[in-house]
Amino acid sequence: MLKKFAVASLTVAFLALGAGTCLAAPDPAKLDELKALNQQMFTLKKQMVDKQLEAGLLDQEKAAKIKTFIEERQKQVEEDFAKGQYSGFGKKHGHGFSKPGPSPSNS
Repeated sequence: MLKKFAVASLTVAFLALGAGTCLAAPDPAKLDELKALNQQMFTLKKQMVDKQLEAGLLDQEKAAKIKTFIEERQKQVEEDFAKGQYSGFGKKHGHGFSKPGPSPSNS
């Protein structure tokens, strides 16, 4: 009986400690670094479109559409950061930085 109580107590303790680390707030310095990297990524994507246009791989209209899409996506990511969310790699996870939620279903 004592062994069952000890095992149950340890299980509860480990679950409580694990849950606490999942709910911890992210490091602000790391978030700032992530924001800067996202900014660089969008800048590079727009530069790539410009180079493809110069090389004749895209026409002006197509390049403008792609750059508009990139700018809209960049704006969305910046808005998500301001709300405490990160959509990362184009998939909106629907949760904030400090409290992970369930993954969205594919239906």
